[in-house]
Amino acid sequence: MKKYLSRLLSALLALVLLTAPAAALTVDQALELLEASYYYDIPDEAYQAGSLEELFDLLGDPYTGYMTEEQYAAFLDLVEDTVDMVGIGVSIQFTEQGILILSPLPGGSAEEAGLQAGDLIVAVDGAPCVPAGEEAQQRLLGQEGTQVTVTVLRDGETRDYTLQRRAVYIPNTRITLLEGGVGYVDCDSFGMDTGELFAQSLQAYDSQVDCWVVDLRDNAGGYVDSAADMLAALSGPGRYIYFAEKDGQTAVYARDGQAVTQKPLFLLVNSSSASASEAVAAGVRDTGRGLIIGGRTFGKGVGQSVLDEVSLPEYFDGDCLKLTTGRIYSYSGTTTHQIGVIPTLLVDDDHVDAVAAALQGGKEDDPLLCLVIDGEIYYVDPGADQETLAALLEALPPQAFLFYNAGVFNQVSPSYAANRLGISYDSRWFSDVADSPYSHAINALGAYRLLSGTGGSRFNPRGQLTRAQLCVMLSRVFHVSSSGPSRFNDVPQDSWYGPAVNAIAELGLMRGVGGGRFDPEGPVTQEQLLTVLGHAARYLSLPLDAYGAAVEQYASHLPLDMRIMLAPYASWARDGVAVLTWGLEDVLGSSGDLLYTPLGRIDPAAPVLREEAAAGIYALLSGLEILP
Repeated sequence: MKKYLSRLLSALLALVLLTAPAAALTVDQALELLEASYYYDIPDEAYQAGSLEELFDLLGDPYTGYMTEEQYAAFLDLVEDTVDMVGIGVSIQFTEQGILILSPLPGGSAEEAGLQAGDLIVAVDGAPCVPAGEEAQQRLLGQEGTQVTVTVLRDGETRDYTLQRRAVYIPNTRITLLEGGVGYVDCDSFGMDTGELFAQSLQAYDSQVDCWVVDLRDNAGGYVDSAADMLAALSGPGRYIYFAEKDGQTAVYARDGQAVTQKPLFLLVNSSSASASEAVAAGVRDTGRGLIIGGRTFGKGVGQSVLDEVSLPEYFDGDCLKLTTGRIYSYSGTTTHQIGVIPTLLVDDDHVDAVAAALQGGKEDDPLLCLVIDGEIYYVDPGADQETLAALLEALPPQAFLFYNAGVFNQVSPSYAANRLGISYDSRWFSDVADSPYSHAINALGAYRLLSGTGGSRFNPRGQLTRAQLCVMLSRVFHVSSSGPSRFNDVPQDSWYGPAVNAIAELGLMRGVGGGRFDPEGPVTQEQLLTVLGHAARYLSLPLDAYGAAVEQYASHLPLDMRIMLAPYASWARDGVAVLTWGLEDVLGSSGDLLYTPLGRIDPAAPVLREEAAAGIYALLSGLEILP
């Protein structure tokens, strides 16, 4: 089970950052530093701020703020997320035979007494602990300086050790060997040494496992360098993370070392996996290195720099200024900001461990169900319970191939498999899209909960799309909502579309029609949709943003064939169409484009159908490999 300590510390740290600190830094000094490095534009009213608290409130950036010396120390402790516990100093695993010692911890009395990996603790202070559990573990802990006697089984013989309880260091990255040849790595934060600890753990135990599970649930991030180190340990040399600053400079986090393991990988994430965790998840997704299971991640794709007395002693004395200085992009050049990372299998929190175990526990010998996802084969454990199988079937997108073994393997739909297995499950696919040419795209977005239907599992694919409906679609994709006052006089903030319209406008994906109006019930035309998707492509992809900027700058010098194809479109739509049509091939080196249908078949002035909008969104996300 993941610790809840880091959540508590995060909340406490956020609380103290909201209080007015007794600051040594002045407002003028803070503005000077913001002007030099801050990623976003500084609003004019910020220059009238009378205090640091007011200044950072006006910036509206939750990741930028001033910290006193005490707050900075707490922040560093949170990032490193290491724990001192009082005990005998062992990393353990509960088994039916007792408490298995995986490794003694440095500085602990167990190491000093000569206890070894593989030893079994079968009693604590004379009380048996077979089978082992939490109660026996608690007896190993206690007040510093007290003693505990453990009975250890080694090579068929038992021996008593009287050990002193000491404060021992527990790293933020820990390994446990589970039954069935599974290596489980629990990583709670990305401290400075996390990447090195991770690689060492994999190297030490790789020969003993058949697959690895890396758990980044509730990991709020930390040092990006450590995230790049983790990706290199899994995949070898590569350019894994890009950090784009406001001045156009882009730092690259590249690694040259060889991969530590080639074993299958299962990466677990949830809505509290953020920042560096998302960089790792996006890297695993982009390289196809493993299967990502869990909830959609938080969506913090911006990075911060900390200015303190080490870098600027003339400004700071133990205190610091933490400010957003750039946007993080993944291995393929896409951002996780707002949109987060959407797992390969989007599974509700309560079922993540069980679904992952079901995919690890299946064997090739006569399985009942088999999955092929991104070219990898996964045999489903026939002993998995119905609730777990239902959660798995619910999460399957149409691009995953499901096979049912009825003497011979046949490819089947999730609903067919559920019927044969007698399982009741809530399908995320829509019931009225089978005849749509875009059914695959629509159901894929449904499986990832990126589309809401019209009720009763229906999508109404042939319905015409309004501007408000498009904003609602996009707000689900980008994982955004606005709670402030409405930007438009014809968009009530408390309407069903108000938070979505304002959020999408804030992202710069859609604009009003003039006079303070948005025209929410107005129909969306094809060239409007392509323009919006072009803006979305530039928001998501660093290379496509640069490509779009170049198209804007050299519009009059585009090749003749491009100008001919763009001629039917309004001048304001051509940049977006160009990004969608030629961006992938020209910039990313991939064949094809980001359109839902060939450009020549699109009438720029024709109204957009709901199925076409869904297909366009899916073409964008799959083309950028944000979705498989």
